[in-house]
Amino acid sequence: MRCTGFVALFALALAPACSDDPAPQDPDGGSEDDAADDGPVGTTDDGGSSSTGDEVPTGPTFYGDVLPIFIEQCATCHQDGGIGPFDIGDYETARVLAASIAGQVEARVMPPFVADNSGDCNTFQDAGWLADDQIATIRAWADAGALEGDPATPQPPLPEIETLAGEDILVLASPDAYVPVPDEIGSNDDYQCFLVDPGITDTARYLVGHEVVPGNAAVTHHVIGFLVDPAATTPLGGTNGSLMASLDDASPDQPGWDCYGAAGNGVLVQGTPVTWAPGAGAANFPAGTGIRIEPGQVLVLQLHYNLLAGDGADRTEVRLSMADEVEREAVNALDDRFLATLFNGTAVEIPPGEESFVWKWNAALREFDSRISEWPQVELLGLLPHMHGLGHRMQVNIIRSEDDSESCGIYVDRWDFDWQRAFMYEEPILLSPFDRLEVTCEWDSTGVEGATYPGLATQNEMCLLGIYAARVD
Repeated sequence: MRCTGFVALFALALAPACSDDPAPQDPDGGSEDDAADDGPVGTTDDGGSSSTGDEVPTGPTFYGDVLPIFIEQCATCHQDGGIGPFDIGDYETARVLAASIAGQVEARVMPPFVADNSGDCNTFQDAGWLADDQIATIRAWADAGALEGDPATPQPPLPEIETLAGEDILVLASPDAYVPVPDEIGSNDDYQCFLVDPGITDTARYLVGHEVVPGNAAVTHHVIGFLVDPAATTPLGGTNGSLMASLDDASPDQPGWDCYGAAGNGVLVQGTPVTWAPGAGAANFPAGTGIRIEPGQVLVLQLHYNLLAGDGADRTEVRLSMADEVEREAVNALDDRFLATLFNGTAVEIPPGEESFVWKWNAALREFDSRISEWPQVELLGLLPHMHGLGHRMQVNIIRSEDDSESCGIYVDRWDFDWQRAFMYEEPILLSPFDRLEVTCEWDSTGVEGATYPGLATQNEMCLLGIYAARVD
């Protein structure tokens, strides 16, 4: 299961699971049934061990049918030394876990790709998404006894990882030999933020690609680079710079600061130009486009360490491909009208014990970033959905200003904070600056005591959408 990434996020559960989540909702409220059709599955060799009697078991085999799928979709994480908790290329390991693996892929818990990539609501680059026939093959293999097959069967190579393009590469890094520690007693996760300065002082420059190289791949679960203006005033008062300094000072025994929610509680974020999860290669932006970074702006790197997978120190490098100018300026802008209610006196309350609490907001593209107002047309390159622990689903619909027609932009049908990421379209969408994005968030507060309010902290919730868009003349 390819662990690509805003980014990777964790919970590598091994228990079988099944999903009863509805299919994406069309603008008229209908749903589409994308359940897999039952059909024949491949059986490319007749290897396997014999059962009692003269009967020879038949069906898909590990080496003939299943391992090629695992190599394509899973092995970048589930290999020796990877973030996955076991090596899926080892037959004995896979055989013991066969029923669990089949249940996980049928529920689309694995690969960990939280958006629908069936084509009903667009398709996305680097999607960890098994085809229906691949899922059927894995299920048939598990049900037939997880036959081994012939270990000498030729196998495909691991998928090629994209490399970073460009000649002007700026290398930033988290502190040397940082040793992750759990954020809370009994926790296995460490969300730590580190401030890094790209050194842009006089003239704006453009980010045209990035690459993340973890120092300790076994524990580094995701990396997000938040764009922050230290001089900007925060909603809590004071500047970003002073707030980050106080957060850092609060933990003098270790570098950086705890930051489950974005770049730290109260830190005002202007974008998320860097997102990475295990298995992802370099992210090269579309040719001729780049995200503008103003003089004085810094990056806050949020690193999520999953300590269930191991321990030890880490120094993660973030490599930025920079340019002095680009043909088409791109923006990475964020908006959250749910969070905004906290500051305008109309704070929304998510009541406890609600299996489904839904809230909607919408905004024109030009409202995400004032620069978009000056663009003749907008090429929507991708979206970044974000909620916290109570998040369950999010859907973004595109409303065309010319005729109010609606289409689906993205449907996150099984939100998991631990596997959030940016979703870049395989086919970018051409829009007007006046077209609107309607965001529908759904939370599940079952088991929660007391109301949940908007906010950046762990106990709060968000309904944030980030856009990646480029100018079209």
